[in-house]
Amino acid sequence: MEKIYSEHRNKCKLAKASPETIKFLLGYSKSLQIIEYNNVQFENNLN
Repeated sequence: MEKIYSEHRNKCKLAKASPETIKFLLGYSKSLQIIEYNNVQFENNLN
């Protein structure tokens, strides 16, 4: 399995995010609330 991953390692590039993007994503994840009721998921964004 190590051999498979090492072949494609050079093709992958890491994405660089700006501090504003990271701040936005962290804020969004903190405000997102997921409630499950009777096997149904409700997603609320509390902003």
